[in-house]
Amino acid sequence: MKSFDIYLVASKGLRSEVEFLNIIEASLKAGLGILQLREKKLSSLEFYNLALKVKRLCDVYNTPFVVNDRIDIAMSVNASGVHIGQEDIPLKKARELLGNDKIIGISINHKNELKNIKEADYIGVGAVFATPSKKDCVVLGVDGLKEIANLSPLPVVAIGGIDENNVILLRNCKIKGVAVIRAIMDSKNPFLSTLNLKKIFSEFSK
Repeated sequence: MKSFDIYLVASKGLRSEVEFLNIIEASLKAGLGILQLREKKLSSLEFYNLALKVKRLCDVYNTPFVVNDRIDIAMSVNASGVHIGQEDIPLKKARELLGNDKIIGISINHKNELKNIKEADYIGVGAVFATPSKKDCVVLGVDGLKEIANLSPLPVVAIGGIDENNVILLRNCKIKGVAVIRAIMDSKNPFLSTLNLKKIFSEFSK
């Protein structure tokens, strides 16, 4: 697997498909580490068709592609894996369905949930900072992230309100990557934003 370093969680939202795919490709060109497609409002067919196009782009740049929640979509497009939450299909069943060669990530926001990560390859920990994409999520803060990262036997990807201005605050948290949404998806220059995030992260993760 390539470095987790910069992990983009991408949703099409109100963007046109062309605009959405252009943002993704710009980030991939800049060396994105891994991409997750998260779509809560598309029909299954729309999600499938979009996932196929995103998968093709990720393949061109040899970048892992995971699907949020939908194991059926991930399997149907031969994605690199899935990312699931605490309320989704059990990890053990996800592993049975996908096999050992696929990536499985799981979200946690409390250290007690570390007992539920046995079949995963990495954990997404957050929200580190307040974020409009998860308004009802518990905000852990840097100290909360650090505590979970120190206890985790698996690689940790931090998520939640992370951008170029605050990513440096995570420098002592023993994380393997940072997941971002708005920092790239809403950027005027997603290529440059990805490069900047990679540069900052690489400087404190050596």
